[in-house]
Amino acid sequence: MDAELIRIPYFSQTSDESYVYMTPSLNIAFNKNLEKDREKLDTALDVLDCMISEEGQKLIADGSGVISLNTDVPTMMQDVPGLEEEINHNAVYIRYSAQKSFDASLEAVHGLLSGEMDETQAYDTFRSVMNRKDPEEKATVNFENEYSISLNDRNGRDAASSILTTIREENDAQLALAPYYYFTSSMYKGECTSSRVGMMTAKSSDTPLYVAKINGKQVYELVENYLADADENFYVTNKYELPIASGMKMIVNQEESGFSLKDLTVNDKKIDKEKEYSILLTDTTMSVLKKINPKCEIEQLKDTTLSSAWTEAMSNGQQPSAPEDYIEVEQ
Repeated sequence: MDAELIRIPYFSQTSDESYVYMTPSLNIAFNKNLEKDREKLDTALDVLDCMISEEGQKLIADGSGVISLNTDVPTMMQDVPGLEEEINHNAVYIRYSAQKSFDASLEAVHGLLSGEMDETQAYDTFRSVMNRKDPEEKATVNFENEYSISLNDRNGRDAASSILTTIREENDAQLALAPYYYFTSSMYKGECTSSRVGMMTAKSSDTPLYVAKINGKQVYELVENYLADADENFYVTNKYELPIASGMKMIVNQEESGFSLKDLTVNDKKIDKEKEYSILLTDTTMSVLKKINPKCEIEQLKDTTLSSAWTEAMSNGQQPSAPEDYIEVEQ
């Protein structure tokens, strides 16, 4: 959590209120396999250079009405006059809709790779998708409660807990364990469309769901290893990276080197080491279980992912399950 906090104006009624705190960032994702192929990595970096160049920024934005991240693009301010002084003295960032930018990138890159588009056509396509007005959606659910995705005072995430518990109960599993990064948004009171429901989980890095039947001792070892082990796909180095559990509560010790499992309870009692439990898993937690228990039988839920299971559950207009008190971190 090394983000720098930046204070920028948003032009309210009074000067005392005219600031908003933001942590702006620009995220570029490269496939890790590019490290193995220097030629492909160089090509990817060339594409990045093209995207943030003056010409690239002008083509994407159609030349006006956008405050570019690139200070070498001086001609894009004609539709937003009067902000020059503010821009010169403050950091100003543009935040695109994530899902729309994914769709735009997919169409543009596919067109380039297939040879159906040249560079200018790809820019036109990207701009067209980004500026496209989405059709109005009807609400599919009316949330009666709101839950935050931020850490609560016990270091749990209420929105993530509500989503995972809903999915667990829909699939008749007793327990569930999932990484934090599959849950992306808070839950707000009021009507919510299907696409907004879908944005509460990470569609771009969605995961299949699995069910295993293991005893309490194996459940304990699974959580213990998830907290302690470091893997190229996951690691727990701070409280923000702690996993989400459902049907059980993790009592965790925070140490200098990371976290360790102190206890695991089900229904406020220590987990029965001999009892068999059905546990819902994602790709990552399944891989940890497979690593420590290679002979364990794990069933994949066909045609079901975490995101699709959540969206389908809410499409019926039902209320999500209440968050659970699933974690307690002790110093």
